[in-house]
Amino acid sequence: MLKNVPLPSFDGASHPDEHLELIEEANERVDAFTKNRRDTIHNFVVSDFELVGAAIGWLVENRIACGDSFLEWGSGFGVVTMLAAIEGMNAVGIEVERDLIDQSRLLAEDFDIDAEFVEGSFLPDDRSVIESVIQDFENVDIDSPSAYAALGKSIDEFDVIFAFPWPGEQGYFATIFDQFAADGALLLTYDGRNQLRLQRRE
Repeated sequence: MLKNVPLPSFDGASHPDEHLELIEEANERVDAFTKNRRDTIHNFVVSDFELVGAAIGWLVENRIACGDSFLEWGSGFGVVTMLAAIEGMNAVGIEVERDLIDQSRLLAEDFDIDAEFVEGSFLPDDRSVIESVIQDFENVDIDSPSAYAALGKSIDEFDVIFAFPWPGEQGYFATIFDQFAADGALLLTYDGRNQLRLQRRE
């Protein structure tokens, strides 16, 4: 069962220089990547990094999470994962597109950020319990191998999971989280309208 956790307003929030420098460079690289790439990655859309970074900073500062293990589902360029790492979390990103994994690792290396990126699906190996749910969404890759074997961890070993669902898919991500996450774990989602939602599994 998931319970909503109230979030403060982050309007006018100050941002650490490390956040801003990373975000500025990442946005430039994202623009260049999308302009220069011959084949479009249709499911690649970036979130509001400053807003999400402020939320992660608030989680850490106020010790809202049960621990410091962070996972991003569909990490793209890895910026949110890196923001979590800057805030002191043990941060991992899972991404199905190899080119985006390469870009993430290069960006993390250039900024000397200790974040891990793994290629594969954020869905677990055993998908039988969510089979009826995952059939309904075309924007989620359900055929690629799970990334958790490469990580040596399962979903229930992460304290905070971040995702950016497509419109109408918030319930899908919540269902997966509710099925596999540990009690007390947090799901932070960005809904594309500059709004965040935080839920805790109980």
